[in-house]
Amino acid sequence: MTKKKLSWLLLPLLLLMLPVNGCQYWDNMTNSGSGSSSNTSSTSTTQAEQPAHGQATVNLMEQTPFNGQDLDSGYWSKLEGYCKAGPTHLIIADMNQVTGQMSRSGFSGRWTLQCYALGSTIAGMNWRPKPGDSEGEAFLQKRGQIDAWWSRYVQAVVQVMQKAPQTTATIITNDGFDKLGIRLGPGTYRQMGSVQSRVQVGNLYPEQ
Repeated sequence: MTKKKLSWLLLPLLLLMLPVNGCQYWDNMTNSGSGSSSNTSSTSTTQAEQPAHGQATVNLMEQTPFNGQDLDSGYWSKLEGYCKAGPTHLIIADMNQVTGQMSRSGFSGRWTLQCYALGSTIAGMNWRPKPGDSEGEAFLQKRGQIDAWWSRYVQAVVQVMQKAPQTTATIITNDGFDKLGIRLGPGTYRQMGSVQSRVQVGNLYPEQ
């Protein structure tokens, strides 16, 4: 076999061995412009490896910000690095995704109860379930856990925004009947302190 033919045979093998870009994780998770994006496979990307990017949107509830009821520290480190690398808009509470995150964090139940418990708790309301609602009573017993879970999440967003001044946020998207973004949104906004000027509550569905 000639040396020229051998080179052509080896070239595809060499291309397969090239390393995958470690920043592809965040590239896949975000869009330029106003769209949101969904989660892909995780990598070991660090803040220092994040490439510069143009305007992008990150829907946090579509991703993996939690580890049980705690925060996933690796996720938040990557998010901070990404936000520092370019102007980023965060979606904090996509109401189509919130109940799934609650279930994965140990707050399982019918979705209307999940929204009611979360929105009413963060709004500071002294809520109670209807008499005889055993599932509601179980949620009532977890009210303190729900409050702490969401507050940790919001404070993590605030910390990222403080360190990345180009970052803005919308709290509520995809609100609707019985989702109670109208309770969750203002309650969350009150917790955002020093970054409130870069935060909008979003479009809220009127409470019935």
